[in-house]
Amino acid sequence: MPQPLPPAAVSRYIVRATGEDDALARFLAALDTEPGVRLVDTIGPSAGPPHTAVVETDAPTAERLRHSSLYQLTIEPDQPLSLSR
Repeated sequence: MPQPLPPAAVSRYIVRATGEDDALARFLAALDTEPGVRLVDTIGPSAGPPHTAVVETDAPTAERLRHSSLYQLTIEPDQPLSLSR
């Protein structure tokens, strides 16, 4: 009998809407229905909706979410900031 695959590594992803619509708001509202996705933070003005979300999930789930949004969301791995010259 084949051994089960180990769980995929969980990483942080940056999520933004690709257009000026409410795709990010819809994504955030539906997060409760997405097992394996945890909202870490939102970024945006204090008087208005966020423009960016930071979530934790695995790579296959991030890719599935990107495809299921019909590419209305940009979902990319979070990269550490650096001050290289």
